[in-house]
Parts: sequence; structure tokens; C-alpha cells
Amino acid sequence: MHPSRILSAAAAGVVAAAMLAWGPQAAAQAPEPQYRADQIAQVEHADVDLEAGEARTVAHPGAAFIKARFDRVRLGERDAITVTGPGESRTYGADDVDGEGLRALSVEGDTAEVTLHDDPADGTAATARLVSYSRGLNETELDSRPSAWEAGPESVCGRDDSKHAACYRENDPAIYETGRAVARLIIDDESYCTGWIAGKNRLLTNNHCFSTDERAAKVEVQFGYECLECGGGEIAEPIKVTGEEVLATDRTYDYTLFTVEDWSAIEHLPRLPISTRPVQAGDKVYIPGHPAGKPMRIAATSSSEPDGTGRQCQVHDPEADGRGWNSDLSYLCDTEGGSSGSPVIDRATGEVVGLHHFGGCPNQAVRMDLVYRMISPYLVYEG
Repeated sequence: MHPSRILSAAAAGVVAAAMLAWGPQAAAQAPEPQYRADQIAQVEHADVDLEAGEARTVAHPGAAFIKARFDRVRLGERDAITVTGPGESRTYGADDVDGEGLRALSVEGDTAEVTLHDDPADGTAATARLVSYSRGLNETELDSRPSAWEAGPESVCGRDDSKHAACYRENDPAIYETGRAVARLIIDDESYCTGWIAGKNRLLTNNHCFSTDERAAKVEVQFGYECLECGGGEIAEPIKVTGEEVLATDRTYDYTLFTVEDWSAIEHLPRLPISTRPVQAGDKVYIPGHPAGKPMRIAATSSSEPDGTGRQCQVHDPEADGRGWNSDLSYLCDTEGGSSGSPVIDRATGEVVGLHHFGGCPNQAVRMDLVYRMISPYLVYEG
């Protein structure tokens, strides 16, 4: 049961402002919310008609982000909806409307301001309704979720030996650089996976994360969502784009190859080369990803590896059974729910040899030498 929302308005010059907020007293009395293991956010009902020139402020104290959704949207060529948060603002026009709906990218923090702008000169009376918003779960809420096994399952083998990406920035810049090609995916405004850039506007994740154009269009892709320091703490502002089209997908080999709408916003990021050769037992590997949907971590060592290996993650079985016969490779790199879709990268070559998707210690990835045969016609590489 959620506390009641409080809707108030106050004049600010010629622009009216209204706040959609959770009453702090009611929130304190509410029962502790329950979240699914695969949740990164909670969708909240709004049902607020927007009036042109009137700013509406959506606030949910403690939220990690606010992601607005609109329906009944009609915009002329000179009309727009703006969504503004601390330090970031985005404008959406008629071309961004799908039918009568519009799904805004998230803004960081617990407050966002939405405004409908109407220019009578275009002949269209702009309309829109803030139908709902997704509020990112904060650290306490994320930690209250059921076991990550229920979200994947994916596994931490022994103790968690993964580290924040920032720990590699100076100590191993080559590993850190590959992480820049890896993204956190927010799916259907609530759940999460990992994805990565495989070519010019070609991104890969798991089929079990999403597999249709309809769901791709509801995916927010975030690059650079990582802690600024090795010890954690403050998080960098990510680059955000929206998924667009599924080019190829397969359940047995658990991959989805997809595109994003605003490729120009991320085309400066590195693309990860794909290995076309089978791996061998003992090959050293590492995994950058977003376990539990949190800031990027890189799993490169494991206390579960045997003595004499330097504790570096390595391939244990290069032909493990997954959803298909001999379709996977296995390792003891630490993963959690949300690591799905992460690249498994060969330390020696820098090539992606696996697409992580299973847990169980050893954990497993689909072999990229097999996936490459199916997706190569879609890959576009720049010379």
C-alpha cells in the first residue's frame, strides 16, 4: 500500500509550478515495500494532465532517478515536452511520440520537472498527460531485494572479488577502456541487464533480457554508469540513449543484437572485437558488467580459482552445455543478477569470447565463436 500523493501548486512569475510528491509523514507510516529480485525501479501512478506553460515537479524522496511516461500526447512541429533534472535537461518533439505515448529518458536524483510547450503557430494544440513515472530504487531498497539468484540466476563464487571499474583506471587501463563499451540496460522501466557495443550501432545482450522491437523501444541504455572512485561513493553522470530495433535474436544461444535511436551520442565509445575462435581451458578472462543493476564492476580475479593461477579468472570448460549442446564456456568470475549480457573478454587478445548468461559456480557464457556465425551479416565495422 502506497502513501497518498500530495498535489500542490504555487505561482512562480507567469509560470505555475505544481509538485507531485510523497508526504513524508505518510511515507514513514507505510509498510516496508517489497521488491522483486530483478527490479531496479518501481513504477508509480501519476495521472496528471499537463497544461502548456505550467511546470510539474515530480518528487520521490530518496529515489535514484525519475523516468517519466506520458500518454494522450499530441505535439505540433513546434511543440515540445521538456524533462529537467539536476544538471540535465532533454527536449522531446513530435518525432519522439509513439502513437500517443512518450517514454522519457531518466534524470538522476529524486526530482524531475516536466513542462509542456505549445506554439500556436504550428496549428496544433499541444496536449499530454503524465500517466506515471518510474523511480529508481535507492541503495537500501536495492539491498532489500530477494537473493540475486532469483533474478538470474547468476552467482558469486565464494566471496565477491569483483571491483568497481575505477579500480582499473590506472592499474590496468586496457581493462578499464573495454568497460567504456559496456552499458547498464533499464528494461520496461523496472528491470535490468547489461549490454555492450559490438559494432557501428550494433549492441549485444541476452535473449532472456528482451527479444522484440516492442521491448527494445522500452530499453534505456546507459554508458559510463560507474563510481568515480575505487572505493565507491559518487557516481558519474551516464550517457543515455533509447533502444530501437532488434536485428537478430536466438533463445538457444541466448543473444539479442539490437540498435539504439541516437547512435551519434555514443559512437565515440569503443567497440569490442568478437573472437571467431574457440577458447581453450585455462585462457584468462574478465567480465565488466552491472551486477544487481549497480554501478559497473569488473570481475577479473576469483578467490575460488586454484592456487598457482594468480587467482585470475580463467576458462574451466570451453565446451559446457547451456541451452544448447557444447554451446557455452564456464568460469568462476563473480556475477549477479543484472550481469546477464555482459561480455566475457580474453585478457590476452581483448576479444569477447563469451556472452554471460548463467550462474552456478562455475558460471557460464554463450560461446561468441558460435554466436558470431549467426550475427556476422548484421555487423558493421568501420575501417
